Amino acid sequence: METLEPVLAHRTAKGAQRVQELIAVAADQFLAHGYDGVAVDAVIAQVGGSRRNVYGHFGGKEGLFKAAMLHVAADMAKPLDQLRIDGQDVVDVLSVFGRELVRTALSPRTLDVHRLLTNEGRRFPDIAQAMLAASYLKILDKLATWIATQQASPASKLNRDVPPAVLAEQFVSMTSGDVKLRAIVGLVRPPLSAADMDILVGNAVRTFLHGAAVSPASPTQVVPERVDSYDSRVPQGRV
Repeated sequence: METLEPVLAHRTAKGAQRVQELIAVAADQFLAHGYDGVAVDAVIAQVGGSRRNVYGHFGGKEGLFKAAMLHVAADMAKPLDQLRIDGQDVVDVLSVFGRELVRTALSPRTLDVHRLLTNEGRRFPDIAQAMLAASYLKILDKLATWIATQQASPASKLNRDVPPAVLAEQFVSMTSGDVKLRAIVGLVRPPLSAADMDILVGNAVRTFLHGAAVSPASPTQVVPERVDSYDSRVPQGRV
């Protein structure tokens, strides 16, 4: 029996690697061609294995689709999920978090996922909702937890009258919501320059912390609205 253990371990490790390769290749295929445009046999041909193994592990094409999309969602959330934001200055945390939100929102992978879910979300609502939970909602919860900690501090700079989850939703929308939609329809071409990123995130952080009212200390202060390559006003003739 002892002589079989290394062989079995090797087979198990090789099988696990094959499953991960199938998921990764399937994810690329589904994002590129949509659900109907992908054949399980084509994925197997690229990775290796058999239909029997694929169907035995995933239960069929829909199961492979779900595994592939959850893999994509977890991968999208990873940079934000790994950010260390405890015990840091509020402005610094919001600035760093905001920049990563924008980078994630404008990544080719995220934009491909948005297009896929637009087409397939109603058809596979459980998969779309599972992806939402593994990415967007997970990041919202991380930010809301940090906001709640800040609100509990005696020296808090954040409004205690607004629930942390609401503030988190508002900050995410302010930083990445508009620019992502513009990228989807071709009005913004990612990636943003460093200057564009600073203006976009800086305006969002200032508005999030201080609101839209004029500050009594600097009533005439002018903040740059946008740089030319990212203008929030839709140019004439482009829609």
